[in-house]
Amino acid sequence: MTASTRGEAPAEGAEELTRFTTISATDIIHHLRALASNGEPVTIFSNHGRSFIISRVLGVDQKSFCLYFSQSGNSEANRQLLKSERTVFTCSPGGVKTQFLLEDVSTVDYDGQMAFMAPLPNEVTKLQRREFFRIQLPSTAPVSCTLYNYQGGAAITLQVYDISLGGLSLVLNARIPGFDIGTIYNNCELDLREYGVIPLVLKVRNQLVARSTSGAEQRRVGVEFVELDSRAQTLVQRYIAQQERERRAMGRDD
Repeated sequence: MTASTRGEAPAEGAEELTRFTTISATDIIHHLRALASNGEPVTIFSNHGRSFIISRVLGVDQKSFCLYFSQSGNSEANRQLLKSERTVFTCSPGGVKTQFLLEDVSTVDYDGQMAFMAPLPNEVTKLQRREFFRIQLPSTAPVSCTLYNYQGGAAITLQVYDISLGGLSLVLNARIPGFDIGTIYNNCELDLREYGVIPLVLKVRNQLVARSTSGAEQRRVGVEFVELDSRAQTLVQRYIAQQERERRAMGRDD
Protein backbone atom coordinates (compact mmCIF):
# COMPACT_ATOMS: atom_id res chain seq x y z
CA MET A 1 0.00 0.00 0.00
CA THR A 2 1.55 3.28 -1.07
CA ALA A 3 -0.33 5.78 1.07
CA SER A 4 -1.38 5.08 4.63
CA THR A 5 -3.38 7.19 7.06
CA ARG A 6 -2.69 7.21 10.79
CA GLY A 7 -5.45 9.56 11.80
CA GLU A 8 -5.32 13.30 12.34
CA ALA A 9 -1.94 14.27 13.77
CA PRO A 10 -0.53 17.57 14.98
CA ALA A 11 1.37 19.84 12.67
CA GLU A 12 4.94 19.01 13.66
CA GLY A 13 6.88 16.11 15.15
CA ALA A 14 5.54 14.78 18.45
CA GLU A 15 8.63 15.71 20.47
CA GLU A 16 8.52 19.27 19.13
CA LEU A 17 4.84 19.63 20.02
CA THR A 18 5.06 18.38 23.59
CA ARG A 19 7.36 21.20 24.62
CA PHE A 20 4.86 23.87 23.56
CA THR A 21 1.55 22.29 24.53
CA THR A 22 -0.40 23.76 27.44
CA ILE A 23 -3.22 22.05 29.32
CA SER A 24 -3.76 24.91 31.77
CA ALA A 25 -7.35 26.13 31.47
CA THR A 26 -6.27 29.62 32.56
CA ASP A 27 -3.57 29.80 29.88
CA ILE A 28 -5.90 28.44 27.19
CA ILE A 29 -8.63 30.97 28.00
CA HIS A 30 -6.11 33.83 28.08
CA HIS A 31 -4.68 32.85 24.69
CA LEU A 32 -8.08 32.43 23.02
CA ARG A 33 -9.30 35.75 24.40
CA ALA A 34 -6.21 37.40 22.92
CA LEU A 35 -7.12 35.93 19.53
CA ALA A 36 -10.63 37.36 19.87
CA SER A 37 -9.35 40.76 20.96
CA ASN A 38 -6.91 41.01 18.05
CA GLY A 39 -9.41 39.79 15.45
CA GLU A 40 -6.89 37.18 14.33
CA PRO A 41 -8.05 35.23 11.23
CA VAL A 42 -8.05 31.48 11.81
CA THR A 43 -8.35 28.47 9.54
CA ILE A 44 -10.54 25.59 10.68
CA PHE A 45 -10.25 22.26 8.85
CA SER A 46 -13.00 19.65 8.89
CA ASN A 47 -13.95 16.44 7.10
CA HIS A 48 -10.40 15.05 7.53
CA GLY A 49 -8.84 18.15 5.99
CA ARG A 50 -10.99 18.08 2.85
CA SER A 51 -12.95 21.18 3.86
CA PHE A 52 -12.02 24.40 5.63
CA ILE A 53 -13.35 27.82 6.59
CA ILE A 54 -11.70 31.13 7.43
CA SER A 55 -13.08 32.29 10.76
CA ARG A 56 -12.46 34.57 13.74
CA VAL A 57 -12.74 33.94 17.46
CA LEU A 58 -15.70 35.93 18.76
CA GLY A 59 -15.45 35.22 22.45
CA VAL A 60 -14.74 32.82 25.29
CA ASP A 61 -17.22 32.04 28.07
CA GLN A 62 -15.29 30.95 31.14
CA LYS A 63 -18.42 29.90 33.05
CA SER A 64 -19.76 27.53 30.39
CA PHE A 65 -16.22 26.73 29.17
CA CYS A 66 -17.24 27.43 25.56
CA LEU A 67 -15.53 28.99 22.56
CA TYR A 68 -17.49 31.06 20.03
CA PHE A 69 -16.26 31.66 16.49
CA SER A 70 -17.72 33.05 13.27
CA GLN A 71 -19.27 31.10 10.44
CA SER A 72 -18.01 31.48 6.87
CA GLY A 73 -19.91 32.62 3.80
CA ASN A 74 -19.64 29.09 2.38
CA SER A 75 -22.72 27.22 3.58
CA GLU A 76 -21.42 23.83 2.40
CA ALA A 77 -18.14 24.26 4.31
CA ASN A 78 -20.17 25.27 7.37
CA ARG A 79 -22.24 22.08 7.06
CA GLN A 80 -19.11 19.94 6.71
CA LEU A 81 -17.72 21.46 9.89
CA LEU A 82 -20.90 20.68 11.83
CA LYS A 83 -20.86 17.07 10.58
CA SER A 84 -17.22 16.44 11.56
CA GLU A 85 -16.44 14.64 14.79
CA ARG A 86 -13.22 16.64 15.13
CA THR A 87 -12.00 19.86 13.57
CA VAL A 88 -8.47 21.27 13.46
CA PHE A 89 -8.12 24.94 14.40
CA THR A 90 -4.93 26.74 13.33
CA CYS A 91 -3.60 30.30 13.13
CA SER A 92 -0.29 32.16 13.45
CA PRO A 93 -0.62 35.30 15.60
CA GLY A 94 2.67 37.18 15.60
CA GLY A 95 4.34 34.28 13.82
CA VAL A 96 3.56 31.87 16.67
CA LYS A 97 1.60 28.97 15.23
CA THR A 98 -1.38 27.92 17.35
CA GLN A 99 -3.19 24.64 16.82
CA PHE A 100 -5.79 22.61 18.68
CA LEU A 101 -8.68 20.22 18.15
CA LEU A 102 -12.35 21.07 18.59
CA GLU A 103 -15.21 18.63 19.06
CA ASP A 104 -19.01 18.85 19.25
CA VAL A 105 -19.33 22.06 17.23
CA SER A 106 -22.85 23.50 17.10
CA THR A 107 -24.56 26.67 15.89
CA VAL A 108 -25.60 29.49 18.19
CA ASP A 109 -26.90 33.05 18.04
CA TYR A 110 -24.02 35.26 19.20
CA ASP A 111 -24.88 38.94 19.62
CA GLY A 112 -27.44 38.76 16.83
CA GLN A 113 -25.36 36.77 14.34
CA MET A 114 -25.25 33.06 13.60
CA ALA A 115 -21.99 31.62 14.87
CA PHE A 116 -20.37 28.37 15.95
CA MET A 117 -19.90 27.19 19.50
CA ALA A 118 -17.71 24.39 20.87
CA PRO A 119 -16.34 23.28 24.23
CA LEU A 120 -12.92 24.76 24.92
CA PRO A 121 -10.05 22.50 23.84
CA ASN A 122 -8.31 20.37 26.45
CA GLU A 123 -4.92 21.52 25.19
CA VAL A 124 -3.44 24.16 22.90
CA THR A 125 -0.16 23.82 21.04
CA LYS A 126 1.99 26.85 20.26
CA LEU A 127 5.04 26.45 18.01
CA GLN A 128 7.40 29.37 18.49
CA ARG A 129 10.34 28.17 16.42
CA ARG A 130 11.25 25.66 13.75
CA GLU A 131 13.80 22.93 14.02
CA PHE A 132 15.18 23.63 10.53
CA PHE A 133 15.93 26.78 8.56
CA ARG A 134 13.20 27.16 5.94
CA ILE A 135 13.29 29.24 2.78
CA GLN A 136 10.50 30.30 0.44
CA LEU A 137 11.21 29.41 -3.17
CA PRO A 138 11.17 31.99 -5.98
CA SER A 139 8.24 31.83 -8.39
CA THR A 140 10.62 32.61 -11.25
CA ALA A 141 12.35 29.23 -10.87
CA PRO A 142 9.66 26.90 -9.50
CA VAL A 143 10.50 23.55 -7.96
CA SER A 144 8.08 20.64 -8.25
CA CYS A 145 7.39 17.46 -6.33
CA THR A 146 5.71 14.43 -7.91
CA LEU A 147 3.75 11.84 -5.94
CA TYR A 148 3.62 8.75 -8.15
CA ASN A 149 1.15 6.83 -6.02
CA TYR A 150 -1.09 9.70 -5.03
CA GLN A 151 -4.49 8.03 -5.18
CA GLY A 152 -5.11 4.64 -6.73
CA GLY A 153 -1.69 4.67 -8.37
CA ALA A 154 -2.22 7.99 -10.17
CA ALA A 155 0.61 10.53 -10.25
CA ILE A 156 0.29 14.20 -9.32
CA THR A 157 2.90 16.97 -9.63
CA LEU A 158 2.70 19.95 -7.29
CA GLN A 159 4.63 23.18 -6.87
CA VAL A 160 6.84 23.52 -3.79
CA TYR A 161 6.22 26.70 -1.78
CA ASP A 162 9.06 26.44 0.74
CA ILE A 163 11.64 23.88 1.85
CA SER A 164 13.88 22.95 4.76
CA LEU A 165 16.03 19.97 5.67
CA GLY A 166 13.04 18.59 7.53
CA GLY A 167 10.37 18.89 4.86
CA LEU A 168 8.54 21.18 2.47
CA SER A 169 5.20 22.82 1.73
CA LEU A 170 3.15 21.94 -1.34
CA VAL A 171 0.72 24.30 -3.06
CA LEU A 172 -2.67 22.70 -3.66
CA ASN A 173 -5.84 23.56 -5.42
CA ALA A 174 -8.45 23.56 -2.64
CA ARG A 175 -10.49 20.98 -4.55
CA ILE A 176 -7.71 18.37 -4.63
CA PRO A 177 -8.69 15.44 -2.36
CA GLY A 178 -6.40 13.50 -0.06
CA PHE A 179 -3.52 14.83 2.05
CA ASP A 180 -5.16 13.94 5.35
CA ILE A 181 -2.90 14.79 8.27
CA GLY A 182 -0.77 11.75 9.10
CA THR A 183 -0.92 10.24 5.59
CA ILE A 184 2.34 8.79 4.25
CA TYR A 185 3.11 8.93 0.52
CA ASN A 186 5.79 6.60 -0.77
CA ASN A 187 7.45 6.80 -4.19
CA CYS A 188 7.77 10.59 -4.48
CA GLU A 189 10.35 12.67 -6.32
CA LEU A 190 11.57 16.20 -5.65
CA ASP A 191 12.98 17.94 -8.74
CA LEU A 192 15.63 20.42 -7.58
CA ARG A 193 16.45 21.48 -11.12
CA GLU A 194 20.24 21.60 -11.60
CA TYR A 195 20.76 19.80 -8.27
CA GLY A 196 18.97 16.71 -9.49
CA VAL A 197 15.92 14.62 -8.65
CA ILE A 198 15.61 13.20 -5.12
CA PRO A 199 13.46 10.16 -4.25
CA LEU A 200 11.33 10.80 -1.17
CA VAL A 201 8.86 9.38 1.29
CA LEU A 202 6.57 12.12 2.61
CA LYS A 203 4.33 12.35 5.66
CA VAL A 204 1.59 14.99 5.84
CA ARG A 205 2.06 17.14 8.95
CA ASN A 206 -0.18 20.18 8.59
CA GLN A 207 -2.48 22.18 6.37
CA LEU A 208 -3.06 25.89 6.15
CA VAL A 209 -4.82 28.43 3.98
CA ALA A 210 -2.98 31.62 3.00
CA ARG A 211 -3.43 34.35 0.44
CA SER A 212 -1.27 34.53 -2.67
CA THR A 213 0.18 37.81 -3.94
CA SER A 214 -2.91 38.17 -6.14
CA GLY A 215 -5.14 37.96 -3.07
CA ALA A 216 -6.56 34.54 -3.92
CA GLU A 217 -6.85 31.89 -1.21
CA GLN A 218 -4.15 29.24 -1.49
CA ARG A 219 -4.13 25.90 0.29
CA ARG A 220 -0.75 24.57 1.38
CA VAL A 221 0.16 21.22 2.87
CA GLY A 222 3.27 20.77 4.99
CA VAL A 223 5.00 17.42 4.60
CA GLU A 224 7.90 15.88 6.50
CA PHE A 225 10.76 13.97 4.88
CA VAL A 226 10.72 10.40 6.18
CA GLU A 227 14.26 9.04 6.69
CA LEU A 228 15.99 11.28 4.15
CA ASP A 229 19.36 9.70 3.32
CA SER A 230 22.66 11.58 3.64
CA ARG A 231 23.06 12.17 -0.11
CA ALA A 232 19.59 13.68 -0.38
CA GLN A 233 20.20 15.81 2.73
CA THR A 234 23.37 17.18 1.16
CA LEU A 235 21.58 18.09 -2.08
CA VAL A 236 18.73 19.80 -0.24
CA GLN A 237 21.19 21.69 1.93
CA ARG A 238 23.18 22.86 -1.10
CA TYR A 239 20.02 23.94 -2.87
CA ILE A 240 18.82 25.94 0.17
CA ALA A 241 22.25 27.57 0.55
CA GLN A 242 22.27 28.57 -3.12
CA GLN A 243 18.77 30.05 -2.88
CA GLU A 244 19.76 32.02 0.21
CA ARG A 245 22.87 33.39 -1.53
CA GLU A 246 20.77 34.50 -4.50
CA ARG A 247 18.18 36.01 -2.20
CA ARG A 248 20.80 38.09 -0.40
CA ALA A 249 22.47 39.12 -3.66
CA MET A 250 19.15 40.48 -4.93
CA GLY A 251 18.59 42.43 -1.74
CA ARG A 252 15.57 40.38 -0.66
CA ASP A 253 16.98 39.38 2.70
CA ASP A 254 14.47 39.93 5.47
